[in-house]
Amino acid sequence: MISIFTKIKNQQLYGFQLLKELFFLGVFVPGVCLPLVMVIARVEAAEKGSFSKPATAAERLIWHWLEPSTEGWEALSLESLDPAPVQIQSSETLIAAPENLNPGLYIPPPPPELTPPEAIETPIETDDGPIMPFWQIEDLTVEFADEFSNFDQSNQVIEPTVSGVLPNGDRLAFTTGFNNYTQPDVDSVTNIPLKVAWTREMGDFTTTVGGGIDIFDNLPLSLNFQVNTSVPLGQQANLSFFVEQGPYKFNATTLNEQITAWRYGPNLYWQIDPSTSFFSLVRWGRYNDGNREQQSFSRFEHRLGEFAIAANMFNWRYRQDLESASGYFSPQDFLVINGEVVWQGEILDWLDCRLSASWGQQRLAGEWTPAYSYGTQCTMKVSESTEIDLGYGFNNVISQSGGSAFNNRAVSGTLRMSF
Repeated sequence: MISIFTKIKNQQLYGFQLLKELFFLGVFVPGVCLPLVMVIARVEAAEKGSFSKPATAAERLIWHWLEPSTEGWEALSLESLDPAPVQIQSSETLIAAPENLNPGLYIPPPPPELTPPEAIETPIETDDGPIMPFWQIEDLTVEFADEFSNFDQSNQVIEPTVSGVLPNGDRLAFTTGFNNYTQPDVDSVTNIPLKVAWTREMGDFTTTVGGGIDIFDNLPLSLNFQVNTSVPLGQQANLSFFVEQGPYKFNATTLNEQITAWRYGPNLYWQIDPSTSFFSLVRWGRYNDGNREQQSFSRFEHRLGEFAIAANMFNWRYRQDLESASGYFSPQDFLVINGEVVWQGEILDWLDCRLSASWGQQRLAGEWTPAYSYGTQCTMKVSESTEIDLGYGFNNVISQSGGSAFNNRAVSGTLRMSF
């Protein structure tokens, strides 16, 4: 197109020769070519002495381009003929992109290139979508447990937790509660915990940091702290590490004695195949009464349809036996080994249940005795956003020294609601 205008300016194309060139280029448009031909005709007439001025606006515009004294010809360029290129952004989203795994890692796209002065400026479109609140509440969970034994020791715990998401994708949870600890010949203790926990995903790592205070009815305030982080190991395993500090809520005696402990250690979960899994943890503890502990637990499970069989091993060791002074069970050598059978399935459309029973041996101070347990837990779906768990468990695992029979029972429940 530019070469044609050059030839026109240099008077190398006239009349039908111009039309032939335009047809050859496929750019014949009546609104452009017709005024151009009319201008050329007037130029030829002027050379023969019968000059007439351009009549239409289109002719005057083209005449202005052809006039040697004008700057319009020099201003003509490809930019003025062709529209500014449109930048197309791909709508494809990479599933593994960090920002899709965690909006907190979202990286804004680079700013668009500035358009040249000659180009027509287009208004910038802004996203005026709804503004997300500081904390979008999503879940409410209420935990209930009543653990009691044949030694008249009882621990009752009710702890609701509200959790939600922050604008950057992190999660924030608040926990409170009303807990009661009773024991014969010991002052009962009422506890109200106040805790906050913050969770963020950073690459493959998921980290939770939390802390708060424990309020007691007749004891000083106590601080608590916890942090844990987890990372996948390949496609089938997950490794996590825990650190926590706070009052040791073993029973009313430990709370009255104001026993606190630091505990730390790793967890490992390995999905060996779709039906087989392995879980193991180790915990080390340091108590403010000078005692030290080490405990470990391992579980190997294989599923067979709705049934599962498992082998469990639990070991617990303390440096000193301070049960008489501090009130908590602190064996220097305690081991439990058992086998477990589990059934889990759907009874009704709204009711799922789990039944389990185990039998094995436990060793305390070198003496072996039978160890067994059984329990059940059912989940009832109240609505699309509400579920209730109810459970009951019994075991004879030793939890304190003295006596010949240990009957530990627990009634538990969980209310889960999503918003």
